[in-house]
Amino acid sequence: MTGKRRSRLLLASLLILGFALRLWRLGAHPAGLNQDEASALYESWALLRWGMDRNGYAHPVLLRAWGSGQNVLYSVLCKPFIALFGLDTLAGRLPMALLGCASLLLLYDLSRRSRDQRSARWVLLALAVNPWHVLLSRWALESNVLPFMLLLGIYCLERTAEREEWLMGAAAALALSLYAYGTAFFFLLLFLPAASVWLWRGRRTSLKTYFLSLGIFILLALPVTLCQLRNALGRGAGKFLWLSLPALSEGRQNATSILGGGSLTGNYAALLRLLWTQSDGLLWNGFAPYGLFYGKCGLLLSLTGLAVSLRERRDVPMLLWLLSAFLACGCIDVNVNRANMLFLPLVFYQGRGLQALSSLLHCRSIPAAAALLAAACFAFSCFGSYAQRLAPCFYDGLCPCIAEASERETGTKFLSFDVNMPYIYVLFTEQMPPQTFQRSVRYMNPDAPFEWVTAVEGWHFGREPEGESCAVLRADRVPPAYAVVSRHGEWCVCVYNGEA
Repeated sequence: MTGKRRSRLLLASLLILGFALRLWRLGAHPAGLNQDEASALYESWALLRWGMDRNGYAHPVLLRAWGSGQNVLYSVLCKPFIALFGLDTLAGRLPMALLGCASLLLLYDLSRRSRDQRSARWVLLALAVNPWHVLLSRWALESNVLPFMLLLGIYCLERTAEREEWLMGAAAALALSLYAYGTAFFFLLLFLPAASVWLWRGRRTSLKTYFLSLGIFILLALPVTLCQLRNALGRGAGKFLWLSLPALSEGRQNATSILGGGSLTGNYAALLRLLWTQSDGLLWNGFAPYGLFYGKCGLLLSLTGLAVSLRERRDVPMLLWLLSAFLACGCIDVNVNRANMLFLPLVFYQGRGLQALSSLLHCRSIPAAAALLAAACFAFSCFGSYAQRLAPCFYDGLCPCIAEASERETGTKFLSFDVNMPYIYVLFTEQMPPQTFQRSVRYMNPDAPFEWVTAVEGWHFGREPEGESCAVLRADRVPPAYAVVSRHGEWCVCVYNGEA
């Protein structure tokens, strides 16, 4: 076999491995549905079908959602998939998985253009089997679109060396990242000036292209920026052309950043602790001993790759990304999801570290075999014992119980507060029109950062069912006066039998 054919076979094998880890049993693992997934997917369906979100805002630049906001970009990306396949878990998760697969291609090509093909394969290996990125790609948390949008922006920025027109693509991708997650505001305030200096010092763009790209960025970023400013100033809802600027009960930046009173030192301490332990205590963001990058050995490889790049003075856009993201994390209350802008550069440098280790050992097979062995152990655990532990976190069995309860003739239906934001599962499962929700909704705490719904169109939500009703409850929380009709996982459909 020639060297060129061997190289292509290796590349194809790494891509197949990476795609399989992100796509295999996508609708069934994680089993169930997270409340943020259900919210983003229902909003996508409502926007597609009715042209408004559940709170009645037409073409919003930011979703009001629970009260304090949810990012709109992922819901927009889901619309064609829901149009094709309907409102279900697989259709909602498929866009995130495809973005994860596209990230493999982008990071590989970015590395190939900045270095060479051999170096790019090491970087591709690091990302293909990375635990954080595999888990991120397998469920539809809308804020996890941000790493892809930043990668797309950096990729276009790197390609300005070939044609300066790529700068306009970078501007568009970075502006759209503001619709992916609000932490992008902190990141771009640091990254854009640094990237502009790098562009000018390297003479990578003409004045005309630079200001045209700047115009594109401002035009795309303006609606969501105005929305955030109006909410920060307490101005309420507004309009920008045909777009709605919703009024939030509280801006998420206030609740999760130094704007709400947090401290830089505390945030950096939390960030360093997160990087060292590679866990934020949330099971869906990672599990021991694999963490974010295969534990402390993976972090050491990232630091090694970073040191090599600094010594060689290469990969400048990636270095600016890493530095800007690290500084921006000091402005936010850190957990894995909020710090997601930081991790792709660390995976990139982990690939560089693997390459440096192979050079030191004068052997490529040992680091590659170790990485693949770790990946095999991770995959075995991820689709085995970890999947079973994760199912209760995603309320596996809840939606089938709601669907069955909806078909029963009992007038009043009940769902327990053992579910986080239980009403969104009713909207998702019944595909309730947003107008019906707006007309019938009753809140326990209106205008709170997270508004708890107590009733909506025939459904009641609370601690225990009251009177005669058909109830959806956890199997271990069924009161004596209720009889179990059917069970799905930890959840069951119960009916009132009148016996104490």
